Amino acid sequence: MARVVGEVLEVAREALVAFLVATFPEHAKQEGRLAAYSSTSWHVVSGGVEVLAAVSFFIVGLVEYVSHFSRTAGWIYLTHQRTLDYGKFFGVGTLGFLSYLIQPLTLFLVYCFAEGILRALEASLTGRHLGMAAVSLPWRAVEALARVHQRARLARLVGPSRPDEVVEPANSRFGMLEIYSSEEKPWREEQIVAYGDGFFQLTEKKLVPRGRHHAWRYLLHELEEREVLRGSIVRYGDEPHPDTGE
Repeated sequence: MARVVGEVLEVAREALVAFLVATFPEHAKQEGRLAAYSSTSWHVVSGGVEVLAAVSFFIVGLVEYVSHFSRTAGWIYLTHQRTLDYGKFFGVGTLGFLSYLIQPLTLFLVYCFAEGILRALEASLTGRHLGMAAVSLPWRAVEALARVHQRARLARLVGPSRPDEVVEPANSRFGMLEIYSSEEKPWREEQIVAYGDGFFQLTEKKLVPRGRHHAWRYLLHELEEREVLRGSIVRYGDEPHPDTGE
């Protein structure tokens, strides 16, 4: 019995996690641990729940808003009329309904209604796993703040801009061409670099202490003449650089 209960709880836990992951931004669940919980079926369910929740909150909000409107602004309007007929009561109800439609919360619920339909259709027809805007927007805001913090931290570590330092392979403790730069170079992995009379391939890129600040260290090993050069080649070292043997 305990085993069955444990299995049921595990299935329920996985279902809950999958449902929550379905609300996350699309890019956040394309790889890694979240990708294991991202499924088309749960995105369809999530879209359906979003539609039902939006409709439910819309109806509840409408009843409460119109009721409140009728007791306040609507009642004031009616009490100042010389005669009352069905048209005036109908007008108060209509005005309350229309004013409810332009409330910020109402517009948000209408958006969620349309978004839920779109998410369910996208998941079932195209396989895209779209997230909810109510979750995605704060998520992206946090990511943007994290990137700003990371850039500021790197700027403090690297310090002011300064010329690159180049250590020739003969003077390098790694036996490679070393380049220390205060700027992060747009080099891809295993980038081929033409330097001097030879060609070098990027082996490692790392932020390391260098004097009073940090610098990006690029380690490149020299390619033999018989090796085939693959990919793009960038030219480096058109101008002389100080050679240090640190």
